[in-house]
Amino acid sequence: MGYNAFGLQESDDADLPVPFPDDFDYDTFLSTHPGRLDITSGGHTHTAAVTVEVWDGPPPEQDPASWDEQAEADFESTSGQVAVWSMSLGRADDVITLADPGGAW
Repeated sequence: MGYNAFGLQESDDADLPVPFPDDFDYDTFLSTHPGRLDITSGGHTHTAAVTVEVWDGPPPEQDPASWDEQAEADFESTSGQVAVWSMSLGRADDVITLADPGGAW
């Protein structure tokens, strides 16, 4: 986590109108741009674990009462391949496969 932020965005950002971290909104926990989700952290620079689960239907019921913050957003991927992006480190090597060839999430 660098500069309070990370993003989930298309693995290949060449065709995105606003690639990470352009137009990042530091005042919002979760904000969106085409092909991109931005997440803001309460801590400036720290190590954060990111776990991504891909479901083929609605998520299981959860009790978010113990969470500090929560939000939901629609996400559309043209490639079905998403990567984690950091302000300080850039694109992570790991790729998250949502679906082939992509779609709405």
